[in-house]
Amino acid sequence: MPIRFGDFVFDVETRQVWSANKEVRLSPKAFDLLALLIEQRPRVVSKAEIRDRLWPGTFVSESSLPSLVSEIREAIADRRRKPPLIRTLHGVGYAFQRHDEPAAEQSALVAGAPNGWLVGDVAEIALSAGENVLGREGSGIILLKSSTVSRRHARITIDAEHATVEDLGSKNGTYVNDRRVTVPTPVADGNQVRIGSLLFTFRLPQPTSSTETISSPSSLRSRS
Repeated sequence: MPIRFGDFVFDVETRQVWSANKEVRLSPKAFDLLALLIEQRPRVVSKAEIRDRLWPGTFVSESSLPSLVSEIREAIADRRRKPPLIRTLHGVGYAFQRHDEPAAEQSALVAGAPNGWLVGDVAEIALSAGENVLGREGSGIILLKSSTVSRRHARITIDAEHATVEDLGSKNGTYVNDRRVTVPTPVADGNQVRIGSLLFTFRLPQPTSSTETISSPSSLRSRS
């Protein structure tokens, strides 16, 4: 699952880092180091552990690790961040400081209730917190009945801070506001999302008081 930190998206499965729809290039070892630090966040990873993971059984110079850290910081513009994402503990190691979903914000997701909808002329699809995979067939898929929809077409991910749309290598493409999705793309309430030939409006629940319930899909149409 891609992880967002600031204006960057990190995807360990595709070995890619994106910034504002532009891929950030990292050497293989630099990517491996960034993946390790994100995986172990917020724990400090010692220099010895990093060397064992990145260069098992191989002697490397003392400058190799600082060079990789410098490469990552340059690629993600970390030197301009306050505080930086990568924290240096001199003589000890490094730590990634960002929590992708702080515990204090998790309550923004409502357990057991839809946390978003795709509202279209032919269907209203409830979306849950986390990953929602849409496609034509398969286990765990939100089914869309159209010949223009691929078997596993697109993924919509909703967390406490963001919602993103990602195309899964579909034949006919996924679009947000008529722009084809090539990387995980933020989507906001009211945006148009097209999956193959099926056009939807993306909707998020509106804040409610303690005595109110989340808006139903049918009531969302009035907000267009």
